[in-house]
Amino acid sequence: MSGWISLASLVFLACAHSYLGERLILVPLFRSPGWQVGIPRSGAQRVLRFAWHLTSIAWLGLGAVIVGAPVGLAVAAVSLASSLVVLLAMRSHLAWPVFLLGGLAALEAEGRLPELVRSGAVVAAVVVAVGAAALHVYWAAGGRWGLARAIPQTPDGAPRFRPGRLLTLAVAGLLGAFAALVLATAQGGAPTWVRLGTAGALLVLVVRAVGDGRMVGFSKRLRTTAFGRADDLVYTPLVVLMAVGAGMALVPA
Repeated sequence: MSGWISLASLVFLACAHSYLGERLILVPLFRSPGWQVGIPRSGAQRVLRFAWHLTSIAWLGLGAVIVGAPVGLAVAAVSLASSLVVLLAMRSHLAWPVFLLGGLAALEAEGRLPELVRSGAVVAAVVVAVGAAALHVYWAAGGRWGLARAIPQTPDGAPRFRPGRLLTLAVAGLLGAFAALVLATAQGGAPTWVRLGTAGALLVLVVRAVGDGRMVGFSKRLRTTAFGRADDLVYTPLVVLMAVGAGMALVPA
């Protein structure tokens, strides 16, 4: 009985925290013209909002544990829900892939990672890689669609570099090789060199997602160019998806 009372208390607290926080703190603050922090105001609003509601999600997870839910499953649920909240609120924030990793790892630790999730992530990574490879072949053949947003740019919108046909085809080849490595690894029984290749590709994707602190990835500072916006909305999330697929391929079925 005491556990259910604790759960009810935490559920009430979580709901009140989110509802009253929005009504009495966040919305009035965001409507005020004078407040400012060290990052652009639009980004600060999204960070404050998802950070506020993540606390409520964590309390719900604590409530589930107190009435007997396995700790690993509660951690997975809180992490995955938190990942979704951050993704919807601010796709350019590094927290959502970290929460996603924590949630999937917690499911695997509990032996509850569905095979559908594993195979779905692998298939999605392969589809994205093959699609990106085909797009690079299209660009190498002279196609222009999407090319203006595919190359990092200076603040005035000029491309930082102009890749030639051979470099573009090389990138297409690497993407195709990645797809083949992930498929081979996911089948099980792959040679050591194949698994090492998949692990190496995973590491490269993680580094690309984190970024260089300047032009690409979650850590980039320049976000207002056509490439910067596309990187936040499309490129970096797809890199994360490919990394998840590679990681799932390395997990034994």
